[in-house]
Amino acid sequence: MFLLASDFDRTFYINNYDFKKNVEAVKRFRNKNNKFVITTGRSYQDYMNITKNFVPTDYLILNHGATILKDDEVIKSTSISDSSLEKIRKLFDFNNLEYFATKDKESRVSINENNLSKINITMRDNLVVKKAVDYINKNFTDIKAYILFHKNQFEIISSKTDKLEALKYISEIENIDRVNIYTVGDGYTDINMIKYYNGYAMKNSVSDLLDIAPPIVDSVSEIIDFLDINITKEAHDKNLVNFINECYNYNHYFEKYMSKIYGKETLDKNHIVIKKNNEIIACALVEPNKLYIDDNTLDILTIGSICVDEKYRKKGYLKILISAIKEEESKYDLSVLSGDTKLYSKYGYYPNIINLYKVNAKKHDNIEFRNITDNHIDDCLNIYNKKIHSNRTIYNFKDILSQWKSESYFIYKDNIFIGYLIYNTKQDYISEIKCTDIKDVIEQFSIFKNREYINLNILNNDYDNYIKDDLEGTKMYSRHLYSINNIEKVINVCLNHKLKHNELEKGSISIKVSDNIYKITVSDKAYITSDTKYDFELDKEQFMNLLLNKKMIKDKLLSSWFYLDIDMYNNDLV
Repeated sequence: MFLLASDFDRTFYINNYDFKKNVEAVKRFRNKNNKFVITTGRSYQDYMNITKNFVPTDYLILNHGATILKDDEVIKSTSISDSSLEKIRKLFDFNNLEYFATKDKESRVSINENNLSKINITMRDNLVVKKAVDYINKNFTDIKAYILFHKNQFEIISSKTDKLEALKYISEIENIDRVNIYTVGDGYTDINMIKYYNGYAMKNSVSDLLDIAPPIVDSVSEIIDFLDINITKEAHDKNLVNFINECYNYNHYFEKYMSKIYGKETLDKNHIVIKKNNEIIACALVEPNKLYIDDNTLDILTIGSICVDEKYRKKGYLKILISAIKEEESKYDLSVLSGDTKLYSKYGYYPNIINLYKVNAKKHDNIEFRNITDNHIDDCLNIYNKKIHSNRTIYNFKDILSQWKSESYFIYKDNIFIGYLIYNTKQDYISEIKCTDIKDVIEQFSIFKNREYINLNILNNDYDNYIKDDLEGTKMYSRHLYSINNIEKVINVCLNHKLKHNELEKGSISIKVSDNIYKITVSDKAYITSDTKYDFELDKEQFMNLLLNKKMIKDKLLSSWFYLDIDMYNNDLV
């Protein structure tokens, strides 16, 4: 569901032709269960006089946000305070001024009444108007003034009055996420809502609005045409797989290298698909998985196959696709994808940083590597499931071993099976290894590949600390991108896992992140609760880097706890 909020004058209504065109577009928009809001500085009667109630709306925001109506009834009202109103009465000679005042649905009331929503004052001299507005905004804290487009008029409203705040109130009622709200306007009172939401500006907007560089449109119907799409959850079929292959310019790539998903028929509705006029224009694979940590389970959404048709790129549809993914991933503890960090970090995905290790070659004649066969698949799965692992089955394990541009091998010692490894041929490192005698195996693998050394990129939980200490770290490496949705559960599960296997500093610390304060305590057990006071504050990006990126940690206590052991292998991703 989308919500579109439009200013009225010089936006929704420019002339009668545009007005009729926009009205018809809104009817189509609302027929798809979307919400439409007019948000205007006009008073109730001034608005009704020109629209004749022809505009189909779900909500009507009047007086720059002071009055909100639903079904023609006032559901929220913000008034100028009595104290400021009294000072304004003394400041201006209203007996000799052209003015009008409004109150809720009343469009013309006396300046002597209380609970006024807005005061409109007209003066002959534009310079005097500017001086009056500057004086009010400088000397009053609970009211503010705006110069209107005509320059010889200005209006006074409560400082709590704002189109943005009115829209936030409506979004809470309708339970519509910020990413699904679009706004358009042309004037000063539209700036805040256009900056906060997916905002558009009309071509002839005021310079202050154009300075924030929103996309420019000619009409409201243009935005509605953009949003005239269907978003569904679907199972993959031939058309969808062909679309994905074409977007990535691959020939049967996804059927061949992602056979675990696309190489079989499925009834799972695990693709978010955007269609326009019944044509696929964008899609993403959203595949549920689980991460097992000790006796706990984290529900994970793995995300992949993100693509937009070339004709529709750089138009905003990726943003809509990501917002649909975000809505889906809210059901999970965390989500993970592989992709461009710069691109996806804008949407709340952050990289976990791990070490790339170098292991020098050393001959071990009793260790050998053989190609993967149907033998020992059960054994591979049993070894894999012993530590932190995701949800692999015997049915997809062989497919997983053959994914991507990689080579996979069974490992034998003295002719006895002891494990397996996956070597990433594209990026030149061992990406997954599960076996006994891990250091000897890696040293012999260098000989097997006729190399002086081999690179190793494996999870922290794959080897004991004494092995890790023997390895030579070469560089920090950004592996995958994560979005942690259930922060309390993820921190609790992962910290208790670290506490079980490592010596951690004991203590407690409270961190403010946005509107939440997380109190993290480590003693005999680790736990996380909410708090009212905090030791320091981080923005969302800094907090995610604290949890996922070892380079970000300076504090002794925090460096003992973080980063968290959250990671998945390449072959478990999509």
